[in-house]
Amino acid sequence: MKNRYFLWLILFFGLFLTGCQDDERAIARFQRQLDARQEEALRYTASLEQALAGNSLDSVRLVTRDADGLLFYVFGANGLVYWSDNWLAGQGVMYPKYDKWFFYHFDNAECVCRWTKVSAYNILTIIPVKYAYSFENQQLHNTYVAPFKLPKNLLIRQTKVKGSYPINDRDGNYIFSLYENPNAEPTEVEQTRLAESFSYQSILTTGGPHSHSRIHLYITTCVVFLVLLLCFGIYGLIHSHGISNMRLSAKFQYLIVTMLLISFLYVFIVSIRYLTERYEERQRTELQHKAKYIQKSLQDLYFWSMNLSDRNTQGMNVDLRDLCFSYESDINVYDMEGHLIGSSSPTIFEKGILSTHVHPEPFFGGNATMVRKEQIGDMQYMAAYTEFYNGNYVQIGYIEVPYYVAADEKHMAVDDFLSRLFPPYVFVMMLSVILALLLCRTLTRPLMELSSAMKDVEVGKRNKHLQYAHNDEVGEIVEQYNTMLDQLEESTEKLARTEREDAHRTMARQIAHEINNMLTPMKLHIQMLQRMKTTAREEQFDARFRTTTDALISNIDSLSNIASSFSAFAKMPEVQTSTVDIAQQLFSVITLLRDNEEQTPIRYVGAEQGINALADAEQIRQVFTNLIKNAIQAIGGARGGDIIVILKELNDRVEVSVSDNGCGIPEENRARVFVPYFTTKTTGTGLGLGISKHIVEGCGGKIWFDTSSKGTTFYVSLLRE
Repeated sequence: MKNRYFLWLILFFGLFLTGCQDDERAIARFQRQLDARQEEALRYTASLEQALAGNSLDSVRLVTRDADGLLFYVFGANGLVYWSDNWLAGQGVMYPKYDKWFFYHFDNAECVCRWTKVSAYNILTIIPVKYAYSFENQQLHNTYVAPFKLPKNLLIRQTKVKGSYPINDRDGNYIFSLYENPNAEPTEVEQTRLAESFSYQSILTTGGPHSHSRIHLYITTCVVFLVLLLCFGIYGLIHSHGISNMRLSAKFQYLIVTMLLISFLYVFIVSIRYLTERYEERQRTELQHKAKYIQKSLQDLYFWSMNLSDRNTQGMNVDLRDLCFSYESDINVYDMEGHLIGSSSPTIFEKGILSTHVHPEPFFGGNATMVRKEQIGDMQYMAAYTEFYNGNYVQIGYIEVPYYVAADEKHMAVDDFLSRLFPPYVFVMMLSVILALLLCRTLTRPLMELSSAMKDVEVGKRNKHLQYAHNDEVGEIVEQYNTMLDQLEESTEKLARTEREDAHRTMARQIAHEINNMLTPMKLHIQMLQRMKTTAREEQFDARFRTTTDALISNIDSLSNIASSFSAFAKMPEVQTSTVDIAQQLFSVITLLRDNEEQTPIRYVGAEQGINALADAEQIRQVFTNLIKNAIQAIGGARGGDIIVILKELNDRVEVSVSDNGCGIPEENRARVFVPYFTTKTTGTGLGLGISKHIVEGCGGKIWFDTSSKGTTFYVSLLRE
């Protein structure tokens, strides 16, 4: 029992240490990312110092234009004179020291800041670390800003507490601490009246309208379909060991299906992109027109005004509220200094969601009339900017017309388009893929039949022609194949006839040569007897006659043996395999041949009986006899001659080897060793090894040899039962 508690304690402690190590690695990564951002911010700050040294605010705007994720505020003698972005909400950033990083909590973000003094200007460099909205919903999330990646439950505190992780600047000075709060709950905004805002509903309400886009469903369906096809494709590649080893039909299928999918995917993406761009362009045009109408209405309302100030805020909010119902869009008005004077939905600014400064692009860029994309949290929107003129066409401020529902409406439009396009699109795509597969099979089926028919082609037999009704390229191949079969049959017949004739000629020459070798000495002996009949004495003639007749009888016996050998080769029976005791047959042959005329010793290594293999019992003895006799003849009675016969059992075979220490087989004769009628000896027909090869292969075995100047070894391998 105690051991079990001890194991649980160890497991809990191990998990705790693992979690601590994960947190420590994440904090270390966060510190490195913060150091890198500080170094980048200092480079931009140095460039700002050079631009401000020449009192050029235009150069300042160019410097900060590409500073993604970094914010810069420039203060002059009369207050704020430049800001690089308008999403950060908050006022009154005070810190007495320069050139030192410190932490500051704005209304909608927690940041690391730094003051820099440049002659008459003060630069506030800001690195946003984490969003800090007063509430959270579908659009607003208090997550860490990119590139910082930490879980939301790691909170920021300006003081060190027990269990927290201190974060320092690049110089090692303490800035803030990170601590884990697992009970942190998001703060939600109260439900507001939907009529309060036309643009901010999805931000100011937790349960307000939210677009449940079907785009993701459509894209997910396409991705699943493509992934399935990709998996089948990869399986086919692995199964075929590469595309080069695939069948032609599979290659056609891969090519056509790939081209179809690429075409459909391209059309699908281009269609969505075209629709999105067209819709955004239409929104821009409508927003520009709406901004002009609002500009004209505000000009009529403030015809006699010479400037805008905080005194106008309350009355202007009422006027903007009335106009927003007329044009169904929210309206924000800024003075000539870029500060917010009035809004049809002031709640978005009161809750610190947006800054009270106009965007710097229309304010500092020299083009006050524009439409640009902006973002709050996860929600993108469009905003139209234009000048605020009085009755004398004197500019007294800036007008912003945000269109926050633009993204939702765009998604709805794309959804509507996809709901009409996607079902038939997917149906046509799947139908095209299926038809492509069927078409590939149809095109390659005759080739597969042709391949199968070619496998069944047997030389010397009548092969069937292929039938193909269409007169296309495949039909031409089939026609050529049928023609080739006819020509093959004719060539086979001619070749067989030629081979028979050549065999007959070769056999006739061999027989004539052997007979001529015997007849010539016989003729000489008879002629000698004829001369001795008239010149020699009777007793000499009788002695010579007896000698000559013995030689003639021996030569006649040799002629008879030659005729019998050729007759045996011509009438050689078919091999009848059965289970044979190879050891017994081999040992019996060795016993008979040990007492040979040349007195060549024969050594045997192996069992004398009990090793079975598939063979013809009678003919296998002839094989062993031929091999051992060839070995004896190769040694030729030389002193030191030695023959070794070895019988070995392998896994599924029985192997017999016959080795001699003769002079070996010359290289020019090795290719013709098993050719019938080939011999290098003065006697014999050259049929022994040819007959042996026929017998062994008829038993399902193999026969081969190794040779060198030190001797020759013949091997016979037979299947075991």
